Amino acid sequence: MIAQTVQFTGISPETLYTAYLSSREHSAMTAGSRPAFFSRPSVGEVVQGQEGDELRAFGFTGPDGQPQFSLHARILQLVPGKLIVLTWKNMVWNYALDPSEITDLDSTVVLTFKKNLAGAEIQLVQANVPDYKVSVPETGEIGALSSIVNTHWSLLYWEPMRAYFQKGEVSA
Repeated sequence: MIAQTVQFTGISPETLYTAYLSSREHSAMTAGSRPAFFSRPSVGEVVQGQEGDELRAFGFTGPDGQPQFSLHARILQLVPGKLIVLTWKNMVWNYALDPSEITDLDSTVVLTFKKNLAGAEIQLVQANVPDYKVSVPETGEIGALSSIVNTHWSLLYWEPMRAYFQKGEVSA
């Protein structure tokens, strides 16, 4: 299990929550502004994610020239301004050194948004992250998947989000 708490100065929990669920803001505030969007099974791409919607994040162009996404998630539960619960799986799940260990089980991510003295914090709990060893071709990382995912939350979300909100670019 992964558990982290990250602080954001001078911003409200509601702003963080709304930005996380915005297709445009999610792309803009995560590592390198790589494409992200929420989609609704019956509608297609949507501006703001709702329960049942899917998140595709960290987009890139695949070898066939088509868009691909490193992260696939589905929103299970929302409590406006306070809680987001998702199923969550990254393509790194498939990079096991021993392919027989690869699981098709998604992890569960719980994001809790709270007010604090500095502004706001996000508490993250992520369950069912496998511990098998992976090798990530894009970064050269080799190690337990759970350890790499733990580190990537900071590298791909928390640090870029802090920089994004400090610039005052948020429009959510």
